[in-house]
Amino acid sequence: MTVTGETRLDEAIKKHKEVLKNNPEDANAHFNLGIILAYQGLLDEAIREYREALRINPEHASAHLHMGKTFAKKGLLDEAIQEYREALKINPEYADANSDLADALSAKGLFDEAIKGYREALRINPEYADAHSNLGVALTIKGLLDEAIKEYREALRINPKSATDHSNLGCSLKQKGLIDEAIKEHQEAFRINPEDPVFKSNLEDVLREKGLSNDRIKEYTDGLRINPEDVSHQFNLGINLINKGLFDEAINEFRDIIRNAPGCAEAHYNLGIALKQKGLLDEAINEYREFLRINPEYADARVNLGMALLEKGLLDEAIMECEEALRINPENTTAHSNLGYALAEKGLLDEAIIQFRETLRINPEDTAAYYNLGIAFNDKGLHDEAIKSYENFVRYASSQYADKVKNAKEIIRELKSKNKTMGIM
Repeated sequence: MTVTGETRLDEAIKKHKEVLKNNPEDANAHFNLGIILAYQGLLDEAIREYREALRINPEHASAHLHMGKTFAKKGLLDEAIQEYREALKINPEYADANSDLADALSAKGLFDEAIKGYREALRINPEYADAHSNLGVALTIKGLLDEAIKEYREALRINPKSATDHSNLGCSLKQKGLIDEAIKEHQEAFRINPEDPVFKSNLEDVLREKGLSNDRIKEYTDGLRINPEDVSHQFNLGINLINKGLFDEAINEFRDIIRNAPGCAEAHYNLGIALKQKGLLDEAINEYREFLRINPEYADARVNLGMALLEKGLLDEAIMECEEALRINPENTTAHSNLGYALAEKGLLDEAIIQFRETLRINPEDTAAYYNLGIAFNDKGLHDEAIKSYENFVRYASSQYADKVKNAKEIIRELKSKNKTMGIM
């Protein structure tokens, strides 16, 4: 972790402790502090915070889930399993809890139970790449190779850049004697991550099984390192240019990639990002749509397309894209938030409020959602709810929201004054 990253975590811990000093019974503050402590490796301290959150709110399913994750990191699988099951008692439709429970069961060698857990997670969220991947591993261990292959392919449909899934798929194909297909998958795993010795060894083994000599194998793998089949160097250059704010240069790089490889979906996607940053919304929309023509199940692209449409004032189209993103990934907070904003712009305040609340269910510290929720409640004349939302916004907002914090405080004063005038306490 960088010094900057450590500083930000320390600041976050300080902020949550200040919140708890003023309100020791704030369950979400205990929960979020626990997450930060766990990230820092302070597992026992994290567990104490999760327990406090659950003392205050025994129905806090996410606290059970994250306490389970923390127990699992400590190697306490039985305790982890108990917490995951508690989370599922509260919310049986919790995909993460089903998947994490399956991970713990798998680690204990209880593969039949684990398989059931992964399948339940996938019933809830069919686009859960990790659940497909881990289900594939469990099925492989059980010797159910055809089913495992299907799961690895599903994981790769969702996340085609997963070197691990390419490698696991290659191993299953090799076990079935499908050597040429196995070579293709191991080659892709090595191409994505040539520094991983496991991917290199797996590729060498399958090439050896194909009859290549050691010299030929070395020549083959060296060639993949030096002359990859894709345009990764130029692609990475384009990404770096975006990160540096050099959008014109990035646009040139990605357009050059597309000229040479029109089917490179990621180039269209990142070109869309650069164009949007330049304010070229129509062109950005075209690139996002071209990406989605090639890869229609990528939720973040739907979100970005929806955001560009929203900026163009095309509310109905923006709503459609946000809803598609949520079909793919129901836990995408940006999609919920943008959908709420678009619905509010159309005057559909009740529906907008539902979306902002969903955003906050997933991320209780989403500052923009609190602000937008305050606006929606205020527009509906629900002053008490608006005040609470604005107060939460002020509590969690960082310095970048200074102007909005000032505005929110003013609105809070006005609403409280109005309530007092009307005799509402």
